[in-house]
Amino acid sequence: MKKRLKGLISVFFFLLCIFAWKSVQEVRAAENVIRDFSRIFYIPAGAVLKGGSLQKLQEIYDSMSCIAYTEDGEELYLDAIWDYSGIDIQTVGAYKITGTVRLPEGYTSNVGLPEWTAWISVQNPGQPEIQAYSRMISAGIYYFPWITEQNPDMMEIWLQKEGEDWVNVSEEGYGFADTDGMYLSCQSMIAENIYTLTVVYNEGKTRNLKYRYQSDGSLEILSYQPGTIGGTVSKDTVIRSCEEIDEKSLQRCMVYAVRAGQSLAEVRTELEETFYIFGSTCEEYEDTAAHPAVIMHSVWDFSQVDVNAPGVYKVTGTFAAPEGCTVDQELTVPGATAYITVQRPDQPEVQTCCVVGVDVLFFPMILDCFTDEQLDNLQVYLLENNEDKEIGKSNSYFDRKGLYLKKSVLKAGREYGIYVTYPGGSTGVYTFVYCGELISNEHWYKRNYADRDGKELPDIDDETERVTDTSAILVGNRLLDLMKNGVKLIPFEGDGVLVRVPVEVVKDWNIKAEDQIETDISWVGSDVSVKISKNGEAVTDIPGATVEIPYANRDSQTMLTDEEGNSYTGSVNDAQNAAVIPIDKTGDYTVEEQPQNQTENGGNTEEDDPEGDSLENAADSGEEKLSEQVEELLSEDVKNQKTNSDENLNSQHKKTASIVIIIVILLILLWNIPMRRGKKLRKGERGEGEQSK
Repeated sequence: MKKRLKGLISVFFFLLCIFAWKSVQEVRAAENVIRDFSRIFYIPAGAVLKGGSLQKLQEIYDSMSCIAYTEDGEELYLDAIWDYSGIDIQTVGAYKITGTVRLPEGYTSNVGLPEWTAWISVQNPGQPEIQAYSRMISAGIYYFPWITEQNPDMMEIWLQKEGEDWVNVSEEGYGFADTDGMYLSCQSMIAENIYTLTVVYNEGKTRNLKYRYQSDGSLEILSYQPGTIGGTVSKDTVIRSCEEIDEKSLQRCMVYAVRAGQSLAEVRTELEETFYIFGSTCEEYEDTAAHPAVIMHSVWDFSQVDVNAPGVYKVTGTFAAPEGCTVDQELTVPGATAYITVQRPDQPEVQTCCVVGVDVLFFPMILDCFTDEQLDNLQVYLLENNEDKEIGKSNSYFDRKGLYLKKSVLKAGREYGIYVTYPGGSTGVYTFVYCGELISNEHWYKRNYADRDGKELPDIDDETERVTDTSAILVGNRLLDLMKNGVKLIPFEGDGVLVRVPVEVVKDWNIKAEDQIETDISWVGSDVSVKISKNGEAVTDIPGATVEIPYANRDSQTMLTDEEGNSYTGSVNDAQNAAVIPIDKTGDYTVEEQPQNQTENGGNTEEDDPEGDSLENAADSGEEKLSEQVEELLSEDVKNQKTNSDENLNSQHKKTASIVIIIVILLILLWNIPMRRGKKLRKGERGEGEQSK
């Protein structure tokens, strides 16, 4: 009976497995359809010595594979299977091998199986050949494999365009030889032309490979046979053509804003390094081995720029032949233009612009005198049909280099004016016609800071003002206008040092419109000299003033010491990398940088400010609280993720447990049925035995 019971259970499980397998097969039969295969992007050509072994090459090719994609989203990795039967290892030549894939059992494909080809070059020992090649499409390079012990540095690659002289490709930089083969750039050739290629080495040369360079980038091999190198080309040095270029892009290629008195050396260097074109010795421009392109750098004329007179200046650039070359007299070389606006630090202007990126106009400005807060509050206005329109920050923004305006606020063919208001003043109006990509008919005129409201005021500057790197002469009218507009601090700048004087102090100078205020702020060695005069009379007392000095090390403290030995320290403006130090008089100051914890007797230090400490402690406390809140949020997020993960796992576990419970119940039921029958049979047997006794 035990055997019958085991047999029953075995039959049940066998039928169960058959049923499950059949169900899976029915599903797979409907799903195992391949819809596409991935590509093998690069299959290198190979080289082997005559009579040698293909084992190394086979290892390379047999390691390749592709991915098969089924209609139900499955990905199968299939090895490439290559046919090497066509290679005669005993005969020198080029042989083509083909490869494909074999589908796993139970899979079909509704597309053709992929097929690949590769070329194998069988070569004589000591005689490298270039009879087989592979193409690196992305790099634009052709690879010709060989086996050689020659020094590749002593090899020369020669290329001949049909009907022309031979060119040393390796010398021109369009190809190079290596121990594993020769590499040739596609830039050395022009499509649909016939070329002959060969390589010369110490003990001989390869045969000549003649081919047509086709428009799809492939090489149609025409012949590979012994040959010589004929006449070689002499290097041409006359530039007869230039690359095709949109000359409109050179009309306003760059704009710059410079301080009055500033050197233009940096601007000149940037222009020369940024802008250049390519020239060619061919009548019709080409960049090939026979006619390699040469770089023609730009040369700029700054003779019309007066850095001491604020205004807008146009500089012109030409493109010159490199050393050793000349430009053909028949060739018209395009020119370039750039614009430079010379501005006073205390009077920024909007005077010129250019396109940067795709959809932004850039207006260079000198904005160093403004704090970050003031810079953020500058306002742009657009004039159209005599109406002012305020431009919001979504369409414009400022940085230290100038104004950036989105082109989307402009319409092609219309005339606009643009200006910027800042604390205490306004720029002039820059008018132009927007042509979609460029601007034309531009003009700039001065503003008197109030004509936006229709007031007719005289010009502030009567041409007596002058600004250099370290000194400035300002008319009294300008300072009176600044004070009238509610400015609290009057900025004076020179040599990278900014001095701000309270308006109340300046009012005590009793300035009149015709007065001249002269400032001289400069470095004298390691000292800073601050001098202010009115009509030639020195101003000495400036209580409440501050001086802003760039610092070299943010971990140090900048200290000023006046001529009487008094020391001054202050705060740090991290945004400007400057130390802001209060002073109360003009004169010469010694500048020193000391560690933060070091103080001097009589010096004003931040450690003496308990309020500053409390603010720092409050800030630290706020940072700690913020950190704790972030950690709580992160921990809650992690808990939520863990809860979701646990719920998913519990759901999966419940499903699995349900299946297991059902199977166990079925097994128990199946086990109990024969066991009960066995008990009755055994009882019957015993009864019959007793009766027989």
